[in-house]
Amino acid sequence: KGRLRQLWGSAPASLRACALHHSSCLTLRLRLNLPQPSVSFIRAAPQKEAAIYAERIVDIGRRTPVERLVHFLLELHSRLLTVGLAEKNSFRLPISQEVIADSLGLSVPHLNRVMQHLRKESLISNNARVVEFFDIPALQTLAHYEPLVFAQIPLPMSGRA
Repeated sequence: KGRLRQLWGSAPASLRACALHHSSCLTLRLRLNLPQPSVSFIRAAPQKEAAIYAERIVDIGRRTPVERLVHFLLELHSRLLTVGLAEKNSFRLPISQEVIADSLGLSVPHLNRVMQHLRKESLISNNARVVEFFDIPALQTLAHYEPLVFAQIPLPMSGRA
C-alpha cells in the first residue's frame, strides 16, 4: 500500500466527475485497493489522453458533420463495449441528442438530418435510443476512425481492506 500511495498520492483518493449536460460536479472519495500500476501504464496514460484531445480538435476543424457523428458513435460504442455496456454491433445511447449535438458543434435539427442520412444509407439504425451498426468497417472508413485500446483498471480484490 505504501508504494501505491507514492504513485497515486495519499489514499483515499479524490476524484471529480462533471456532468456534460448540466455542468454540475461531484467529488467522490475512494479507497484504492488496486494492484500497483506498471510504470509503462503511468507513462502511456498521458500519451493516450493527448491523442484523444488531438482527435477532438480534428473533429471540429476538419471533419464533416457525418464524419463527426460517425466517429463519435464508434468511439462511444468502443468505450461502452470495453465496460460491458454494449453489444458487438449495438448500444443504448446514454446521453441525449442535445448533448451529442453540443459536443459535435451541431444543432439538434442538423444532428437529426445527419442521423437520417446514415439510416437512409443503411449504415445504422436507431430506435428508442438504441444505435445499431450494419457495417462497422465501412463506418470506420467513412469517419477515418482508428479504434483505441482502452486500458481497464482492475477491480479491487474482494476480502482486502
